[in-house]
Amino acid sequence: MMKINQKNQQNYQMLLFCYETGLSIEYDEDNNTFQFHQLPVCHDIKSFFQYAYVCINDIILFFGGNGNEVSKSMYKYSIRKNKWMIFKNTLPSPLCNCVAILNEEDNDIHIIGGANDKNIKVSTHMKTKVRIWDPLQL
Repeated sequence: MMKINQKNQQNYQMLLFCYETGLSIEYDEDNNTFQFHQLPVCHDIKSFFQYAYVCINDIILFFGGNGNEVSKSMYKYSIRKNKWMIFKNTLPSPLCNCVAILNEEDNDIHIIGGANDKNIKVSTHMKTKVRIWDPLQL
């Protein structure tokens, strides 16, 4: 959820991605109103759920997920450009039900836990730098 201040107004924006649904939900606190806007969902991720994600400024990074099979794919959604990108680099192994956390101090992303493609819980901890996935976020 992001707070948007426009001319002393209290506005909030939430993004929701679930299967083939993408929504931008805006809440205007001053007028107590909601606005909904459909967002595109990348074709390759439409069948996925149980992925990890992290929001960094204008982008959302998605890691792994479960659809017809557990994925090791990685995706980026640009909020400003309203565009998806699929990375050639992937996770070292298929992963779902994991969590991604951004450490803003050193710009590291930690991907923790989850399950593998055999539905076995794993105690994985992967660490990667934000700049690897988005060079503009230096």
